[in-house]
Amino acid sequence: MAINEEQRQLEIAAEVEELARALAHSTRDVPHPRDSYRLLGELGATIDHLAQVIDQLGKWHSRTEDGTHYDGEDGDGTGSARAAADELTTAANMLRLASSHVHRAHGHNGVVRWYQEPQES
Repeated sequence: MAINEEQRQLEIAAEVEELARALAHSTRDVPHPRDSYRLLGELGATIDHLAQVIDQLGKWHSRTEDGTHYDGEDGDGTGSARAAADELTTAANMLRLASSHVHRAHGHNGVVRWYQEPQES
């Protein structure tokens, strides 16, 4: 069961980034082919959670108010909390699309009779 960790958001985001970087460096090969099924399942769930995080951050940005949550904006008018909300909504939708593809790949992977170890040719 997940617990609310509002006070650790930055720490958790840094941990997720560090672990994702380590995974990115380790998946050039899959030494145990059977693990690919579970790996895809875990990644699909992770993308689902990231989509939720990004969607929630987008909704939070859309609820923020000048004078309450921030003191105006810097720059040449090209950025705003509203623009950030719009981009985050788009990103969340793209993550949901990516998740759908990963979940379908997971299903396709599930019918392959993988060896535990690669066989010598």
